[in-house]
Amino acid sequence: MCGLALEQGDDDMLNTFSALNSPRRMWFFLSLVAVMLVTGRDAVAQENVSELKRRISVLETENRKLREKLDQIIEIVGDMPAVRHAGQNTAQGFRLFIEPGDWGSSSLADTKKVCESVTDVFLPHLADRAYAPFLIQNDVSGPITLYRRGENGEYIIRVNTRDRAWAQLAFQFAHELCHVVCNYRDANNPQLWFEETLCECASLFALRRMAETWKTNPPYSNWKPYASALADYAADRLTVHNSERESAQEIFERNRDKLEETGTNRELNNRLAAKLLPLFEAEPDGWESLQYLNKGQPDENLDFEVYLRGWHRRAADSQKKFVEKVAGVFGFNLKI
Repeated sequence: MCGLALEQGDDDMLNTFSALNSPRRMWFFLSLVAVMLVTGRDAVAQENVSELKRRISVLETENRKLREKLDQIIEIVGDMPAVRHAGQNTAQGFRLFIEPGDWGSSSLADTKKVCESVTDVFLPHLADRAYAPFLIQNDVSGPITLYRRGENGEYIIRVNTRDRAWAQLAFQFAHELCHVVCNYRDANNPQLWFEETLCECASLFALRRMAETWKTNPPYSNWKPYASALADYAADRLTVHNSERESAQEIFERNRDKLEETGTNRELNNRLAAKLLPLFEAEPDGWESLQYLNKGQPDENLDFEVYLRGWHRRAADSQKKFVEKVAGVFGFNLKI
């Protein structure tokens, strides 16, 4: 039956072409075929154009999102800490990397500028020392410096601030930076209160120095008005203790048990920091001496005088007199 159908179809086709034996009929037939072909092609083309427009729209949306991500990466990629292999030294100074997060209206670039202003306060007063990079995160668990390091040995500092609160950011970061300088470590240390006091002092010192610098030379020229905010932030903490009549030695001796019970008694830390601040402001190179803290055996931490003497013994000769002055504030004579 298939063969019969084909034969019948062949006869129909022959009859059709026989009917087109005149030129005019043949021209009409060919024109009709041409119109059908063009119409079909245009329909396909129109369908392809619509699909192409849809794909372009999708790609433009994806491209816009990629550009937004790229802009963010470009902003921070210059600060990305390079991979550091075991035994390889890092660059001297402080390399800061601000992690993206919930910084509110604070941009990563501006946040970094504030933190750099803090490091600019201390770098001139610290001996050459290679520091690993700093990963600065915004987290509700902050302010805190984690004991664990990043994948490439980075210090992980968490602050808890947002929305251009530059004075608060400077205060928190200076405190945590000081812990790194002090060689903070995860060890039983009843004298942790002393490190915490030094770091509170570092925050006050940084704010007051930055307040003076930003009057004339802030990170951006339009940030000069922030200078007063920095000064006020420090003043608010110092005003509480302006009428303090007890000496640092008296505060220490009266509250020694409380201090050694918890290193973060902020009321006592702040009172003692206010007593130490004039010493550091008079001799800012004394910040270098902190680099010799917390390098002794753990049993050195059990007694404050032993702790101070270990610090004094390890300090560079140029720093021993300053360490003696700090110890003297608490009533200890390290020359004996």
